[in-house]
Amino acid sequence: MLNDRRWMDTKRIVWQRANGLCEQCKAEGYVTAGVDCHHIIPFESGKTIQECERLCYDPNNCRLLCVPCHRKEHDMKGYHKRENVEARREQRMTRWKERISRMGTSNDNKT
Repeated sequence: MLNDRRWMDTKRIVWQRANGLCEQCKAEGYVTAGVDCHHIIPFESGKTIQECERLCYDPNNCRLLCVPCHRKEHDMKGYHKRENVEARREQRMTRWKERISRMGTSNDNKT
């Protein structure tokens, strides 16, 4: 999802909204260039592919952050803890299997 045109458009909207500044630093009274577009609610947490896409491409679910603020955000929420990484990996695998099985079903109906 993060390599397509919709994601590029979403990042552009977020960057323009923030005037290119880190939104967290700005809230704390600092002026720092924003670099990373951070999802407030991780798009991987969506229960369906459609919900993942909605979370991914919604500019209101994103903030522009500088690299240190982005790291702090991920550390604070524990995104990089082993159990969280493994849970997200399992979610992706489940969704991938569901997508493959739906593709097989739709191909069966065409023959």
